[in-house]
Amino acid sequence: MKKIMFPCMMILLFLGACSSTSTMQNKTPIYSATIYANNLRVDNIKWISGEKLNLQEGKYELESTTNIFDQNGNKMEADDLAVGDKIKVYFSPPVVVKETDPGQISANYIKKIVKSD
Repeated sequence: MKKIMFPCMMILLFLGACSSTSTMQNKTPIYSATIYANNLRVDNIKWISGEKLNLQEGKYELESTTNIFDQNGNKMEADDLAVGDKIKVYFSPPVVVKETDPGQISANYIKKIVKSD
């Protein structure tokens, strides 16, 4: 009996671990926003998918990060983004916003930024 139960338990543990990683990837919070000024200042931030964070629609300043890409996956610099550009921001929860005007979000909470169309 023990010879049968051990392999069954190992299989169940393996299957459980596989399913939880795919679920975690689907929970990455993704928000859209529009650049309104230099220094990664964004407006009209809106939830797209993944885990919904406690971010209110409004203006934020994203701390500069090196994980900025165009739609093709090519690396970009923050200076390459212009006023009016639409971006997607992939966050790493929980996100803490500094209570300034505009609210500031540290690079620690930003996985990557992708420039949209």
